[in-house]
Amino acid sequence: TGGLGPLFAEHLLAAGAERVVLASRRGPDAPGMNQLRERLPGIEVVACDVTDRDALTELVARHDITGVVHAAG
Repeated sequence: TGGLGPLFAEHLLAAGAERVVLASRRGPDAPGMNQLRERLPGIEVVACDVTDRDALTELVARHDITGVVHAAG
């Protein structure tokens, strides 16, 4: 949920995506997420440590995920 994730999410929404899920360890508690959700209503911000297999499995089970962009680092 740093610089690249929100930027790419904004691009996807502008291109017609109805919903984009941003996942990070801090999720909605990450700086700037409230403002991002206000500005881009199609964004859902969730907490998930993708190195935790169980957490990742739960994330995929709860959301209809059709693509992944790894924008960390």
